[in-house]
Amino acid sequence: MINASIIKNPIAYFLIALIAIPLFITPSNAQETASALPPALQQESMEKLASDLDPDQVNALADLVTLLQEGADAKNASTDASAKGGSFIEQLQSAVGAFGAMIGGQFLSLGALFASIFASVGALFSGKTAGPVHILIGSIALIVLAGLAAEFLFNRLAGSKRNLIQSTKPDNLFETVKLVSTRAGLDLGGLIVFAVVGLIVGRLAIIDPAARGFAFQVFFWIAFLPRVIAALLRFALAPNRRELRLVTADDATARYLYRAFTGLFVVVGVAFLIYSMLHASGSSHTGTFRFFAGAAINIWIIVILWQGRSGLTDIILGDEDDPTTGLERMAKFWPHFSIGYVVFSWLLTLVQTSIGVEPLPAARSLGALTLVIFAPFLDTMVRGIVSHIVPPMQGEGPVAEAAHMQTRHSYVRIARVALLAFLILTVGRIYGLNLLALGGDGGSDVARNSVIFLLILAAGYLAWEITNLWVSRQLAKDSPPQAAQDEESEMGGAGKSRLATILPLVRIVLQVTIVTLTVLLGLSQLGVNITPLLAGAGVVGLAVGFGAQTLVSDVVAGIFFLMDDAFRMGEFINTGGAQGTIEKISIRSMQLRGTKGAVHVVPYGQISNLTNLSRDWVIMKLKFTIPFDTDQEKVRKIFKKIGQEIMEMDEYKDDMLAPFKGQGVADVDDVGIVVRGKFTTKPGKQFGVRREIYKRVQKAFEENGIQFARKEVRVQLPENAKLGESEKEAVAAAAAEAAAPKPAPQT
Repeated sequence: MINASIIKNPIAYFLIALIAIPLFITPSNAQETASALPPALQQESMEKLASDLDPDQVNALADLVTLLQEGADAKNASTDASAKGGSFIEQLQSAVGAFGAMIGGQFLSLGALFASIFASVGALFSGKTAGPVHILIGSIALIVLAGLAAEFLFNRLAGSKRNLIQSTKPDNLFETVKLVSTRAGLDLGGLIVFAVVGLIVGRLAIIDPAARGFAFQVFFWIAFLPRVIAALLRFALAPNRRELRLVTADDATARYLYRAFTGLFVVVGVAFLIYSMLHASGSSHTGTFRFFAGAAINIWIIVILWQGRSGLTDIILGDEDDPTTGLERMAKFWPHFSIGYVVFSWLLTLVQTSIGVEPLPAARSLGALTLVIFAPFLDTMVRGIVSHIVPPMQGEGPVAEAAHMQTRHSYVRIARVALLAFLILTVGRIYGLNLLALGGDGGSDVARNSVIFLLILAAGYLAWEITNLWVSRQLAKDSPPQAAQDEESEMGGAGKSRLATILPLVRIVLQVTIVTLTVLLGLSQLGVNITPLLAGAGVVGLAVGFGAQTLVSDVVAGIFFLMDDAFRMGEFINTGGAQGTIEKISIRSMQLRGTKGAVHVVPYGQISNLTNLSRDWVIMKLKFTIPFDTDQEKVRKIFKKIGQEIMEMDEYKDDMLAPFKGQGVADVDDVGIVVRGKFTTKPGKQFGVRREIYKRVQKAFEENGIQFARKEVRVQLPENAKLGESEKEAVAAAAAEAAAPKPAPQT
């Protein structure tokens, strides 16, 4: 509240007027108003009047000043808002009009631009821009010749190394990278010596600052920059040596891209040099030159990308024998995307210029274009590096091969995420956006939350890939060759390790957990209240638990089976109702492949008892029936010898745990004596050993005059009996009838 005593003092009215008048005038007429005040309201007179106020009146006056200032601020804000008025459509129309006017103005200024360029060249030769022209030309020649001489000496010292590179043909990618890296180091080293010596000589020998500065610009834009670009392109493309090429491109494509981009940067250097001349001569048409030079350079880049689009596609595909669908699409899409980015960058610069916003400097814009265009080269190099750091395949068979391929793809995806993050951050910094700083305390809430949301997605994706990577490597290591199993195993061989059995389930659980946490954390970061989602998930879980008791029983039974290590992937089991080799394990059931190829799906909750026929070792017992008069000791020695021979065979010695040996008489029937032998092998290997034993026993019995017993009928006749042919035939027929099996009685 304002003190009422201020109203009683007339001097206060003059102070109020002095304070209020400047608050309600615009800055344009503030000085005129202050100078037009009468002498009684000038600063010295008002200070004298203020000295007569008591402290209460001064405080009240301060309160009034505050109120007047707030009112003035509100009025100014309203004025600014009205000045900025207009709908979005009107503002857009205004921006389009300014853009069209700017383009038209640039073309109208084209004649004046040429006149200005000629005038700048004339000013240069007349000595007005960079000193006397003969001194300027001599300075440029001195700098360039000094640099070339130093580079020549450097190349002479490195001549033996260059000759070795020229004569060496690499045998693998590692040697190729080593050779091209060494060659690029020598090329760039020579250019660095060229630049350093040229700059030192220019600093010491050229006295005129104007001549020295322009000579340095010519040295950099014409003699140094294009050669650096050529060295980098030579490193990646190797246009004249196919065996040193790091990217997948034919000779025509490599040479075209090398010549096109090297020539482009020569033109870029000339453009920057002409721009410097115009700026130094004080020309007012530098903006027009930048417009037309930028148009020419961008059109050149678009033409290069369009004509070399098939070659760029091959570079992105690389040497993949079986590229993925995503890689093929990206390879075909990237040249068109690069062309679109060039057009977008060019139009953005033009729009910024038309509305009065300072555009991105030409050098930084060219750097962003270079990163985007050459991203396929970086991706190809990343895949080449990954192919050397991926661990070798562990295990054998198609499962191991698929797991190894999955491992390689995971490495590539992780490397691509890192490369993409690098490109985004670098291009953002070129455009003046520090994406990392947006996530800090100084950034806005929207920017900070958006950056953190993207970081959460990236972290979730990396966790997903790392999980796949670890599981794939473990599966590859513990997967036996499938072809060997199919050839030898009639009931399945040895299963995988316990870890490899539960890894598929672990992967599913981890992936579901990663996706759930990533989604929840991402939604939370975007401002979504996830508490109702968690509560709803809990209610749904309880409903499923009560409504699907059989499903819960299957899941719980499977967990305990796995905890007890009752079975493993690849083992042959009998569940009482079905038997076969375990091919797949899920959360609630398993799939068994029967001996005839049938697939049995067995829920865990329905397994009352489980017999594992493939755990640790297998004993197989074989029976042979020999005649009654056979020497059993001789048979035992034959079995022992066969067992020793098989134990020494390279094909079976690693699978045999106990040799084949005889167990004596197992039974006696009406045909002969039944002898038995047994051996012990690894699971799944017993059938091949059994076939070898049968073959060798048959051969050994034949060599030792032992026949396998077979059913026969003996007819005993009196000693003096003489039978004719017909009688013998009758006896043989009766014996055959007696030996024939009797049909089962019908009921």
